[in-house]
Formats: sequence, C-alpha cells, structure tokens
Amino acid sequence: MRFFVIGFGQAGGKILDMFVENEKMRGSKSRIKWLAVNTARTDLIGLKHVPMKDRLLIGQTVVKGHGVGTDNKLGAKITQDEIETILSAIDERGTHDLDAFLIIAGLGGGTGSGGAPVLAKHLKELYSEPVYAFGILPAPEEGKLYSLNAARSMVSLMKYVDNLILFDNGAWKYEGLSLRESFEKINDEIVRRIALLSRAGEPLEENMVGEMVVDSSEVINTLKGGGISSIGYATSLAEEKKDFRYSRRRKRSLRQLREIGP
Repeated sequence: MRFFVIGFGQAGGKILDMFVENEKMRGSKSRIKWLAVNTARTDLIGLKHVPMKDRLLIGQTVVKGHGVGTDNKLGAKITQDEIETILSAIDERGTHDLDAFLIIAGLGGGTGSGGAPVLAKHLKELYSEPVYAFGILPAPEEGKLYSLNAARSMVSLMKYVDNLILFDNGAWKYEGLSLRESFEKINDEIVRRIALLSRAGEPLEENMVGEMVVDSSEVINTLKGGGISSIGYATSLAEEKKDFRYSRRRKRSLRQLREIGP
C-alpha cells in the first residue's frame, strides 16, 4: 500500500524514523514517501534514518525552534499559519501514485496533537485519496494535561480523517519498566502495525506478486466510513515438512510420461 507518511511532532517523528529504518532493513522497494514535521529543531536533528531533505521545521518565527511544549492550541495555530509550506513540501515529493495519506502523531503533546487535525483537514480538501491518522494515546502516568490534549485532538481528527487508528501507551506499558523505558518497545510495536499496512499488495521486488494476500483496496474498504480502529499483530512459527514419497512418485510419473511420449 503506497502511503505518504507524515510524522508530526516528537512521537510521530520518532515512529516515522523507526519505520524508515525497518523498511531499509527489509530491503523494501515500495514506493512509500515520507516527511517529518516538527516545531522543535532538536527533535528533527535527533532522527537517524529520515533523510535531512525530508525533515521540515515549522514555527521558527514564533517558538524559535524550541517546540510548543504541551500547548496543542499553539501547535494548531502554527500549523495553520504554515500550512502552505507543509503542503508544498508534500507536493514536491509527489502524490500522483498514492493510495492514502497516513499522519502519525502523539495525541498528548503539543505539535502533533494540535497540528495533525489541521493538516488532515487540508489534505481532505485537496486530495481524493483517503487520509488516515495513527494516534498514540498517552498513559495515565503522563498527566491530566496530556489526557486533555488527547481528547481534544481525537474530537478534531475524527471530523477530518477517513479513519483514526489508535494505540494506547498505557495498555502497552511493559511490566517492571517505567513508561519512558517502555517507549522504545512500544514504538516498535507501533512500527510493526504500520509496516503491516504498508505491505498490503506491495511486492518486495519489482515484477513480483504482492507480499501480502490483502491488497490496498481491501484495506481502504475496511477503513472507510470513519470511526476509530485498532490494528492487531501476531506471529507464529511454521514447521516445514517434506513429503519424500510424493517427490518420488512425481519423478516416476514424469519418467513414465517421457517414455510414453506425446
């Protein structure tokens, strides 16, 4: 599935960075495009795998590259003020062969929480492709302000996106670890789910059958109609068994056919 993935804010940028790393490790040749958007310069500089040309700093005249903290109203205002810059950056990377847009954002902070709904609104107005948001819910330990921001962001996002896919940090907190220590493992679980979507109908190499039986049209049909979704992920080991009797019978059969002739 050919996404244009926008990592918005600190959490969104980190997850996008891990997703790009995952795609490179797999040797994927899928035509996915991406862009990391943030008001904090240090967060953008800290990314390791998103190319520098695909990082966009906004709000420099207002917050001087220091971010908006947890002020999602300011995050929304900065995004609205610089929406043309963001849309131009997306257009420059090409949108003609996309299946959908995917905005990734932490819903408890400021930049992603406030900016993601604004971007979703404008993408819906400009493009016919579906716009999805992957929102990360804050854990209760992160505080009431984070929960309030998430509630506001969810209400706004659901007005504009074709589907809001949620991931709950609190539910995925690892036992015995602090929330901060859990973040890396939690983000890895998120990347697994995004990668699962991106592989729908897409071959690992050109001129090959898609890697997954499910294709992009089935994903779009499943997610259409709005609302909130969640993506499951599971793995299992497959035991390989060889049937030598079948192999011998097949060889004899082919030999007999050659002896009989046409």
